[in-house]
Amino acid sequence: MSFFESFPEPAPAPPYRPQRSPWERPDTVIPGSVPGELVLIRTDNAAVAIGSVRSYPNGFEFTVHARLRREDETRGHFDADPFQFHRHGKIGHEQVLRLGVLFADGRRAATTGGMPSRPREPGGLILYQDGGGGNTLSYDTNFWVHPLPPDGPVTLVASWLAQGVAEARAELDGTAIREAAERVITLWPEEPGSAPGASWTTSTITATSPDQQDTDPLG
Repeated sequence: MSFFESFPEPAPAPPYRPQRSPWERPDTVIPGSVPGELVLIRTDNAAVAIGSVRSYPNGFEFTVHARLRREDETRGHFDADPFQFHRHGKIGHEQVLRLGVLFADGRRAATTGGMPSRPREPGGLILYQDGGGGNTLSYDTNFWVHPLPPDGPVTLVASWLAQGVAEARAELDGTAIREAAERVITLWPEEPGSAPGASWTTSTITATSPDQQDTDPLG
């Protein structure tokens, strides 16, 4: 027996299981679907629509479809991602597409750049982008919202100054989103301490309670 073989093998370390945050979208659930699409922005050159609303036990997600009819360098265009989170701070708000969510009880969130973190307070509203793809004229991306909204309208607010849109609004039905969450299919119980699988994500968060608001829903 060699010198090193005389030492016992160390016990294997237990697998590392990072803790999943309670506001993150669960991986073991098939969501309930909310029918309907809506158009937030439509001009001669730009359009932004919301579709594919899916409800989960702790929130909901939707897809943003951004389109340009043609590139116009004098008014700005997007290089794939119109929200351009990875370049935020270098490009002003007059160039990027901005999105906000407003609940009926006054809670709100908006795209402001940054990575996801826990809400400032229990029940605080979280909004972040969860991947996407496209080109300079067409881009589709998903957004996750936590928690589920109260009954009443869920107002979506958009601003795209480069395309001549200072602010546009449209509403989803918060009651329908909550009812769809009751139709989810849970495939397996969530493992204790589990974390979501790895994926490419660019994200943004702001969170306020009703008594912390000002008059600008996009912050």
